[in-house]
Amino acid sequence: MLPQLSMEQADRIASAAADCAKRNRFNPVAIHVIDTAGDVIVSKTMDGCPKKGIPEFAYGKAYSAISMQSSSRTFRDKYTAAGDVARFTQMLAMNANSGNKMNSAPGGVVLKTAEGQVIGAVGVSGAAGDEDEYCAMRGVIEANLDVVMEPSEHCCTTHKDEENEDYSIKTFD
Repeated sequence: MLPQLSMEQADRIASAAADCAKRNRFNPVAIHVIDTAGDVIVSKTMDGCPKKGIPEFAYGKAYSAISMQSSSRTFRDKYTAAGDVARFTQMLAMNANSGNKMNSAPGGVVLKTAEGQVIGAVGVSGAAGDEDEYCAMRGVIEANLDVVMEPSEHCCTTHKDEENEDYSIKTFD
């Protein structure tokens, strides 16, 4: 049997991601935790977060992470970093071919076993992209799961967690 995220694990990730947004005073966020088929295991939307748009953006980030087996940031960077119009067009075509389910903004984190097998993804939206990604990563870390995340390091410069040593981010080698 292939490893998979349980509903309890997904709920812990989503709750911890929401707690991270609240604790850091980010805008309210929506969180989707999905399985390898792109099906939602858990979806949460914080009070004060728009009920339309933002939850779909969070799903798109998670869906991109599952589809590409890398973070939504990596997906974006792969097709835009060089400024190559053909690669950018390819990214747009991939999104269109997915039924417009993909979102290349930061905030989608893929989860893997230590052996590298993809087991799910988390998508967060509602704050700034780096903040969304940070909340997704914190959600996974605080859920205490034995998984590897991609990305393994965050880019968020606005979080306040390092002021409290208990919340300093851990990275996985």
